[in-house]
Amino acid sequence: MKVKVLSIQPTKELNSHEVLLTIGTDSHSFLLKTEVNKVGEHLLQTTHGDRAFLEVFRFNQRVAMKVTDLVVKFNNEEAVELPADVGNFVTPEVAVSKLKPFDSDELLETSTHRGNRTLDTQSTEEIRREVRNRAIALLEELPDAMLDEAVKFLESLYVKADRVE
Repeated sequence: MKVKVLSIQPTKELNSHEVLLTIGTDSHSFLLKTEVNKVGEHLLQTTHGDRAFLEVFRFNQRVAMKVTDLVVKFNNEEAVELPADVGNFVTPEVAVSKLKPFDSDELLETSTHRGNRTLDTQSTEEIRREVRNRAIALLEELPDAMLDEAVKFLESLYVKADRVE
């Protein structure tokens, strides 16, 4: 099913946008928020969707990234042509069938153990905060010559603690 972004509208809340899109013939509305953190001399901008957005696009990360990219452009007052086709939506069954198995059972066991321990002891928001703080701490240790490239790289990532579930 084709995914098409129909509109991006700012909400009353600062740096929040309502995104109206279609998946096939079904219409959906999501709230996406942008946060800006200062890292050294640079500003690091991250944009993430609400819980419903994360659930709907759980198995469609590339499509979610394209939606987020449009919101970032809109938020930065860059030109955004709408409606915009952002990809094809696949069902969870199709997405899972395309996953590649781990080559190492040891890696799988370690990952599973760590993931369960994290979920038992930390909420999703605590995980997000911890990841953000660690990323900022790492960036602050980089030499100034590398900061521009590191900030651009981090802005291109779509990191989501909800995937641990």
